Amino acid sequence: MIKNLPYLFVALVVSCGQNPQSESNESLVFVEEIQQHSSRLAFGSCNNAYAPNELWDDVLLAQPEAWIWGGDIVYADSDDFETIEKHYRRQLENEEYRRLTESSKILATWDDHDYGMNDGGVTFSAKSRSQEAFLNFLKVGQSDRRRDQKGVYYSEQIQTEGHTVEVILLDTRYFRSDLTKGTEGRRYDPNYDETATMLGDVQWNWLSHQLSASEADLILLVSSIQFLSSEHGYEKWQNLPHERERLISLLNQVDQPVMVLSGDRHISEWSVLKTEDKEIIDFTSSGLTHSYENFSGEPNALRKGEVVSVPSYGLLDIDWENKVITGRMIGNGNAVLQEHSFKF
Repeated sequence: MIKNLPYLFVALVVSCGQNPQSESNESLVFVEEIQQHSSRLAFGSCNNAYAPNELWDDVLLAQPEAWIWGGDIVYADSDDFETIEKHYRRQLENEEYRRLTESSKILATWDDHDYGMNDGGVTFSAKSRSQEAFLNFLKVGQSDRRRDQKGVYYSEQIQTEGHTVEVILLDTRYFRSDLTKGTEGRRYDPNYDETATMLGDVQWNWLSHQLSASEADLILLVSSIQFLSSEHGYEKWQNLPHERERLISLLNQVDQPVMVLSGDRHISEWSVLKTEDKEIIDFTSSGLTHSYENFSGEPNALRKGEVVSVPSYGLLDIDWENKVITGRMIGNGNAVLQEHSFKF
């Protein structure tokens, strides 16, 4: 439901580390079993099905109720249907991932590499067939609305510990307008044409309805690209500034706690935007099989903590009794690389 009442996330930096491989085992903190009256969800992005993934066994040990794909499930980068399906088949052949699909609910959106075109948007010619391959990978039934609609956006509720988590997964590819070529070493500059869109009119209307009608206790909004970080020159919502402001305005009206989950960047970080009504959180987790290991820094005035630039996945523990969400960036061996807690 949407009301005028403010909602506030209070962020606490518990620990952080940029390169856990330099830490001794004695200094590392590891994932514990889920506590009573709590729920656990995991998410991640940027997974090359033809590269080793050392994190699936860790995800299995963490025992999340759901695994949320934040995009780049595979690196197909092709307009050929058979090529895209081949990459998905390769992922399904991974034994640990297969076990995860049996023990956890799987939810997903796509990004550019599983979509089929690097940084691709509305002009990608094979997007309809690519959507078919994506839905086949997820074993989506023929009666599901995603089989008939344009784009892979959808919402699913998770009933857990007597509470409801609504996961709203956006499609930032199918309708996204062309980006503006960058200058001064930037890949992209902002496009100030207010007719340019990130989600398209139909998806925007759907999202507004989902948020206003939701009676969930917690909403997770999944965006394949970063929502809050706005100063780097790569893909992000700020490339269409009016669309970013539109989403900020929409989230400001939501009474329930909302956390944004994003990927794409091959780094993991927290970004927090304070508005008059609340704090908006963007938890970026990327990537699973490869990361920006030579990362030396980039500006982000909204960053909390440090950038994690080694392969990792994101973990959310929701303590319903004490109303605390603990988010963690998890590396190989289930080492906690960075942790934040949010009171709600």
